[in-house]
Amino acid sequence: MFHDPILHRKVRKLMTSKKDSRYDIPPTTLSNTLGGSQGWAADLAHGHEGEALVADFLRAVTAGSFEVKSDRWRNGRMVVEMSQNPRGSGWKPSGLAITEAMWWCYIYTTDGAMTIVAVPRLKRFVATLPKTRIKSFMVASDNPTKGFLLLPDEITDLMINPAYDA
Repeated sequence: MFHDPILHRKVRKLMTSKKDSRYDIPPTTLSNTLGGSQGWAADLAHGHEGEALVADFLRAVTAGSFEVKSDRWRNGRMVVEMSQNPRGSGWKPSGLAITEAMWWCYIYTTDGAMTIVAVPRLKRFVATLPKTRIKSFMVASDNPTKGFLLLPDEITDLMINPAYDA
């Protein structure tokens, strides 16, 4: 609990104010977290899960189990490659369809902006997309590709929606 009554009032006001989006923390979650040992214990357990996830990620990165893709256009969208046609030899699975990596890293800028997502989670998300969403990329090159173009809102959904949890 807060010992500062002014801070307590400010937090309560924030918790009871109108939600701005579906991503806001529900007041019941916040009040449980801020008050009492049960909220603290749940936060501690959640923190330990997060630490284990990062430790697993770092082990996978150290072992080289990550796929890196990048965005040259800096538009906030993510291309998830699924097939390629190298030198006109015929379409073959590629990218997410064949990766053995545990993690998918998408670079938005080489100045340090990226998204990292577990490959199984990304595969569960992509499996929900209709095949009509597949687009062609780099069609004039000697290695055209096909895949999904994810918009920023979809990337946020991929990251937070429990429907894509294991």
